[in-house]
Amino acid sequence: MKLVLLVDGKEVGEFELGQGSNLIGRWDPVTKSFPEIDLEDFDTEALVSRRHAVLSLRDEGISLEDLGSTNGTFLSGGKKLEAGTFAPLLPNAEFFVGNLRLKLLA
Repeated sequence: MKLVLLVDGKEVGEFELGQGSNLIGRWDPVTKSFPEIDLEDFDTEALVSRRHAVLSLRDEGISLEDLGSTNGTFLSGGKKLEAGTFAPLLPNAEFFVGNLRLKLLA
């Protein structure tokens, strides 16, 4: 399974997803830690938090959780995901972190 970053409908970034939790965010220069899905190079406006959201792949399904990000995580259709709540996702689901559009591919 992978996650792709879309700009104007075109794939400009691709991230392989591992089983379990996959942190979405930007690298942290203080702790020198990198999230599994590092959007630093694509987030020119710094709208993605260092620890923005978690995409979890488990036997029971796929879920997305916002970690209390400053600029929010939005499901397709514009619904804002409340911090600490889990939204189930299906393959081909799209969502936004900050202003970056991501799509889940099987």
